[in-house]
Amino acid sequence: KYLVPLAILAVPALAVAQTPNSYPMLMSVRPVAVQAGQASEHEVSARYNLYGATRVIVSGAGVTGEVVPAETKPADKAPAAKPNIPKIKLRFTAAADAVPGVRDFRIVTPQGVSTLGQIVVVRDPVVSEAADNNTPEKAQTIPIPCTVCGAIEAAEDVDCFRFHADAGTALTFHVRAQRLEDRIHDLQEHADPILTLRSAGGGTLATSDNYYAADPLLFYKFDQAGDYLLEIRDVRYKGNADWVYSIEINNRPLITQTYPSSVVPGSETKLALVGFNLPADPSLSVTLPADTAPGLHAVSPLVGGQPANAFLLWAHRLPVVLKSAPAAAAATAARMPAETLAAAGPAQAVAVPAVVNGRIDAEGEIDHYTFDAKQGERFSFEVIARRAGSALDSNLRILNAQGGVLAESDDTQIDRITQADSWLENWTAPADGTYSIEVRDLHLRGGAQFTYVLAITRSEPYFALEMDTDKTLLAPGISAPLYVRATRKNGFAGDIQLGVEGLPPGVTATCGRIVANRSDGCIILRAAADAAQAASNIRVSGNALPAQSGATAAAPATAPRAAVARPLQELYMPGGGRGHFPVEMHTVSVAEPMDIRSVKLSTAAVTLKPGESQRVEVEVERAPGMKQNVTLDVLYQHLEQPYGNSLPQGVSVDVANSKTLLTAEETKGFITLKAAADAPAVEKQLVPVMAHVSVNFVMKMTYCEPLSISVPGK
Repeated sequence: KYLVPLAILAVPALAVAQTPNSYPMLMSVRPVAVQAGQASEHEVSARYNLYGATRVIVSGAGVTGEVVPAETKPADKAPAAKPNIPKIKLRFTAAADAVPGVRDFRIVTPQGVSTLGQIVVVRDPVVSEAADNNTPEKAQTIPIPCTVCGAIEAAEDVDCFRFHADAGTALTFHVRAQRLEDRIHDLQEHADPILTLRSAGGGTLATSDNYYAADPLLFYKFDQAGDYLLEIRDVRYKGNADWVYSIEINNRPLITQTYPSSVVPGSETKLALVGFNLPADPSLSVTLPADTAPGLHAVSPLVGGQPANAFLLWAHRLPVVLKSAPAAAAATAARMPAETLAAAGPAQAVAVPAVVNGRIDAEGEIDHYTFDAKQGERFSFEVIARRAGSALDSNLRILNAQGGVLAESDDTQIDRITQADSWLENWTAPADGTYSIEVRDLHLRGGAQFTYVLAITRSEPYFALEMDTDKTLLAPGISAPLYVRATRKNGFAGDIQLGVEGLPPGVTATCGRIVANRSDGCIILRAAADAAQAASNIRVSGNALPAQSGATAAAPATAPRAAVARPLQELYMPGGGRGHFPVEMHTVSVAEPMDIRSVKLSTAAVTLKPGESQRVEVEVERAPGMKQNVTLDVLYQHLEQPYGNSLPQGVSVDVANSKTLLTAEETKGFITLKAAADAPAVEKQLVPVMAHVSVNFVMKMTYCEPLSISVPGK
């Protein structure tokens, strides 16, 4: 949602050292939590300039944000130059029924939209850490329940808190710290917090280190009434001003996952709850709306009459199977070599397609399911466990009737992030027969926390899309590219036409395609010369062209292929690499005029015969006084690794015969394109000719003009 504009205020500050292309990079927010049903102020820190911030965009529902105007005196005058403001205050308002958990947000400024920050919605009052609480003697007294917010802000920082607990009280302590840093653009090292609970005399009662990734979760029942100490620090005794944390402390139910872990939208499902501080009957019934999209969804119902935390359920529309009996002999299997584990227990027959809800109930247990297949039939097997909060580190194997291993999956990569969930796609049955699926924990652990969902389907051609990056920055009269990458699955090989919805006023799009058997395509966005400053979230999608549906004789297309692209936020990785993290929104903004005022090409279309080369002249208009290097390219790349390449197959840049570096006040260069002798035919493929201006070693501002490339058939 978008809230009230902030007038340009006179705030004493140093003059900006960066050029206008330095969009704000959010680093931290303090406090990092907002209580449901309340509004509160928060200080946001950024690299580069937040001056003139006007609006806040928040993901999800139930939370809004606005910029808090800075205090000024009547005598203040407008600054002669744009000041550099790295910190501003925001006011977040969370509805009483807002689902607890993390929301992404970004700030709209005249320099363009910021990178993403995060705010945590919590149930209890938020308490900010005191300035000096680094020893037990100076421990800050806090009420229970509450959410403590602070920062591990310096080396050897140990934050101490004192609280009172009555005899018989059972509390959970849930830390978010490391998980709040995944989206920070330029944070080379992340926090690794450890939580310690002590008696009033300093004796250690319990500790928690890694539960949710590097974040602790601690549960403790107090036998005696009295005062207790809670400490949080980095396990390595390191610190950073941007290592913020929240610790949710309460005696309400905390649900880590459920059994079963999947639901069919529109149908009531009874769930057995897994977690801490559960009622005598740890179960409830849940019905998701019938139009709920497939995938993971956070829910937060009442549990035993008390509001619980949010937990995740996997929504789907396939037949449901519940694991009927333990599938393995736990005591002996833990001592077996991995290659003989298949013989450890009975199997449960499953008809395909199905979603199996299971749990590894004890150490060493292996769950077995069988299915029938004909020779040449193709199947996909996906485990949803760690993504849904389970402790399971799954290992999945497909075996024949003799126990021979035909396929195996441990971890998988989803949205460029390695997950501990297994996923086998497009497995082909080698012969008619009955096959076995084996699910176990990689380390042969088990228990109530080791739930899983196993989706078994027949493989069909499809594709998934992702956007590099999470924002597109425009200025009046300027164009910029938005690259979309397709991951082709199960034999899909066709053309994909790209489209976009939700553009800001004054912004238009030229939508390209991802050609058959290629990965990348682009959309070129352009702001009109008179476009006003604006920002909005967009939705990018792709549709398989009818003649290129990806169907084959073995797997005919049963429905049009389509996908919505997932935004990825770019990250400055240690050592200077460029990484990505999946996020919920891609925002397009129109900001003030930038370092490059225009890009002009000698031609808008190129036809390259196989074996032919052609030069495209490029001229950029620099802003007055702008002498920074400008790099020309038709590939979006970093350290020679391409992240976006919509060139037709067989077409490349003749680097030796191109001038791509414009130094000082240079404005003219050229790119020579060449087609290989065997380049396949293509018609009017959209390619951006880009002018890059660096923000730092990894991030850059990109300006472009569209170029149409055709290669005629022989």
